Amino acid sequence: MTSSILGPGLRRLVDGLDHPECVCWSPTEQLLYAGGEAGQLYRFPLDGGDAELVATVPGGSALGLALDGAGAAYVCDTGNGGVQRISPDRRVERYGGSIGYPNYPVFDGDGRLWVSDSGDWDGANGSIVRIDPDGATERVLGGLNFANGLAIAGGWLYVVESSSSRIVRLPLEGGEPEPVLALDRVIPDGLACDSEGGLWIGCWQPNRVYRLAPEGTLEAIVDDWSGVYAATPTNIAFAGADLDVLALASLSTQAVAAIDTTVRGAPLFYPTL
Repeated sequence: MTSSILGPGLRRLVDGLDHPECVCWSPTEQLLYAGGEAGQLYRFPLDGGDAELVATVPGGSALGLALDGAGAAYVCDTGNGGVQRISPDRRVERYGGSIGYPNYPVFDGDGRLWVSDSGDWDGANGSIVRIDPDGATERVLGGLNFANGLAIAGGWLYVVESSSSRIVRLPLEGGEPEPVLALDRVIPDGLACDSEGGLWIGCWQPNRVYRLAPEGTLEAIVDDWSGVYAATPTNIAFAGADLDVLALASLSTQAVAAIDTTVRGAPLFYPTL
């Protein structure tokens, strides 16, 4: 479907997806990727057009996505309890060990894949799992309240705890987590970093995207009280040649939306494995 205007600054990039929870950007292809509730992996252009079904993971359910430097997608698959690697030739294989409820993956500069294992909504049993380039899998942090979206910046791993409405961070090289932000009556889900040190937060409820500035100011960039234009934004990703478009996935709809930004996103790591 051709992109269309949804509201002030918002436009629909694609429709007809199977409840996309996540979206990520491929700078080499200049395409967006998204997942589907039945294990689908889609990709589509930023300027509108139909989505291509790249692959479907048998028995899968796709949440968060990450890409490596060769164009392989790493999909958090809750249906099969682990991360699936989908290569450019569309071959699907397990990457790393079993994970109970894999929600979101992010690569660091050393090619390590950090994955949130959400746990139960009402229990502090969420955790962070690290998968090294050789596939070795280690649980590095526990006791989280529904661990969700992740982002890496300045040697820190930022972690959403959805059920406690807060964000924490921990050093990549080891150490205790520390608080970053507590929200009131909000369910945060996805994270993205910008080039100025800001942290962007997609909130499943109440249909908002915030930017936390480096000095601590919190600004609502998207606030759709109607739930019509940007319903239940989950994972978010900066996209475009200049990383000046923010794409918004939506688990409760069939669409991915976008908004132009006045600050560029921070480039992600796309390791060669």
